[in-house]
Amino acid sequence: MPHSTLKRIANTLRTLRVRLTVWNTVVVLLTVLVAMFAVREGLRFYLLLETDEVLEAEASELLLAVEEFYNDDQEQIIAEMKRKAEAHRKSDWFIRWLDEKHQDRWHSENVPDEPQTRFLGSISGHSVWGSSIHRAIEVELNKPGLPRQYVRVGTPIQFVDDDVNRLTRILAPVGLAIFLLAPLGGLLLAERAIEPLQEIIHTTERLRPSHLDERLVVRGVGDELDQLAIKINTFLDVIATHLQKNREFVANAAHELRSPLTAIQSLVEVTLEKPRGSAEYEELLFQINDECRHLAQVVNQLLQLTQSEALTADSRQELVALDELTRKSVEMFEPVAEERHVKLKLTSMEARVLGNPRELRQLLTNLIDNAIKFTPAEGTVHVSLTRGDNPRFVALKVQDTGIGIPPESLGRVFDRFYQVDKSRQRGIETRGNGLGLSICQSIVAAHHGTVTVESKLGSGTTFTVTLPMARSPVVMPEVAGGTSSRPFH
Repeated sequence: MPHSTLKRIANTLRTLRVRLTVWNTVVVLLTVLVAMFAVREGLRFYLLLETDEVLEAEASELLLAVEEFYNDDQEQIIAEMKRKAEAHRKSDWFIRWLDEKHQDRWHSENVPDEPQTRFLGSISGHSVWGSSIHRAIEVELNKPGLPRQYVRVGTPIQFVDDDVNRLTRILAPVGLAIFLLAPLGGLLLAERAIEPLQEIIHTTERLRPSHLDERLVVRGVGDELDQLAIKINTFLDVIATHLQKNREFVANAAHELRSPLTAIQSLVEVTLEKPRGSAEYEELLFQINDECRHLAQVVNQLLQLTQSEALTADSRQELVALDELTRKSVEMFEPVAEERHVKLKLTSMEARVLGNPRELRQLLTNLIDNAIKFTPAEGTVHVSLTRGDNPRFVALKVQDTGIGIPPESLGRVFDRFYQVDKSRQRGIETRGNGLGLSICQSIVAAHHGTVTVESKLGSGTTFTVTLPMARSPVVMPEVAGGTSSRPFH
């Protein structure tokens, strides 16, 4: 047989369809065999039980005769026993009348040889005797004034074997039919069982990274295959959303990178057009350097965003004094706020979290810088560290009195490269690229926290970060002036 044919056969035997068929066939056949054996032995048991009951009744009747005529007319007892044996001649019954030493006082002609007979047990207080070919019930007479005596009535049990064999011959064709039909039934059941799986396989084969809009059919029966289809559909939704976001990210990143590169290229081309004086070269170089700094900023933020999203629960974390980190971040921005004539305030409490200090510092830097950047002169930026609604969490709030965010833009402020309005950056020396808040969101998610934003046009914006605390916080003593706020001018 060719190797390819053998391989094809081996692959077929490994399929779920064949395995389900084999297992179903084996289970059905074993069940049928066990059932047939149980029926066969059950019939034997009940036939013997019924025989024992009949023999017990006949032996008890003869025992009454012994009790009644023993002292008066023992010949009457023997006559009664002969009459009983003659009545059951067709069934080949045998009767034995035994004394207290189990010696025969009388027995019928067809009594089997004693060596073949053995004690089998007791039933209803009477002894059961027999061999492989006969069975007998022995009852005892134990009455005061009379010697102990026994009456044993037995019968051949060939009819039991005949009835059992007759049932076996009836069941054999049924078993054979089941043996032939079980694989076919198993195959049909396997086909029905794996039909949804085949549909899943065919659907997934059609999926492509550029074509993920198709979904698996949910039959609505609520079984495990429906649950699998729902899980796969949910996973496909996540993948499709992720791929769409990645495509948008690449497009936006290319756009952000292209702008400074185009500016640099244009400046270089202008510089090379004709000879220029040193002052012109210096001005052009300053412009090129500015564009290069902006380009480097975009690249660094893209790398930081990627690193933040790669953080997991297994990343190296340490106990961080968030209150101390917040205080240092506010102090770092004090000169910037003072230069812009923005009042910078801090309200703090002792709080420790498990996390990455560098990432948490970047979170504070982005939020505070963003608040100062969009707060006009004489405005206020308030950074607070307080207990969250859940006492096991700490709430970090950065609240400004800036220009605010339009309601239609609140849901997108954390999207990569999203900028609310170019007009918000007028008069701002540092150009934004819409990555800062995305980085904040990634850092917070990596620390198992949440970040939300509330804003009102013309009144200001509040960013709230909630992080799980490493231990219960202790409120710091109030500072001078009777408040827990520390102003920076």
